[in-house]
Amino acid sequence: MSYLTLVVLLFMIEIAAAGLMWLDHSIDGTIVHGLLGLVMFVIGVTACTAAQQRPVTMFNPLKAGHIVTLMFVNVGMLMVIAIHDCDHMRQAMGWGYRFTLSLLLINVIVYLPNLLSLYLIAHGRKVGIWATLISGLLIGGLFLKLHLLGAWLPVWGPWNQSFFVLRVDVISWWILVITALAGVLIALIAAEVYGETRAKI
Repeated sequence: MSYLTLVVLLFMIEIAAAGLMWLDHSIDGTIVHGLLGLVMFVIGVTACTAAQQRPVTMFNPLKAGHIVTLMFVNVGMLMVIAIHDCDHMRQAMGWGYRFTLSLLLINVIVYLPNLLSLYLIAHGRKVGIWATLISGLLIGGLFLKLHLLGAWLPVWGPWNQSFFVLRVDVISWWILVITALAGVLIALIAAEVYGETRAKI
């Protein structure tokens, strides 16, 4: 599967999320996720262009293979987050809950670490390796903390409470597990890439 195919799939997941919001009669949700999908598509495509034009220099030491690998895993993590979001929409529809605009906007924050990592990697910045590693652990860890123990800050609507309290179904539990494992896997891949770059110094 090519990188651009992955970007298109990410865009399609966000369009599906916008569709779920439309079915739930949430105009705000439809607009937010539609725009989010468009923004991620544009960033994904421009990142590909930037990576292709980036020469390997002492200031941009990442080789093409490293860049492609880390771009793949960051877009992959964004896909996992988007699927996690879609599951929350499914839950909300089952509960009769309507997303507020503030919650929709706050939720956009969870996409930012991997989008930043993607930008840095596409521009050949070695710090992008660390950004990818931290993003994976941060997102996976925070999702686990939120859904297993509840929120520190009560800004997540019904999801301020743990999955145990909410009595979510097995689908939601599996998606949470996959999200956490994806975060760990991405961090491990970033660590391996860092080790390879260190070995070549």
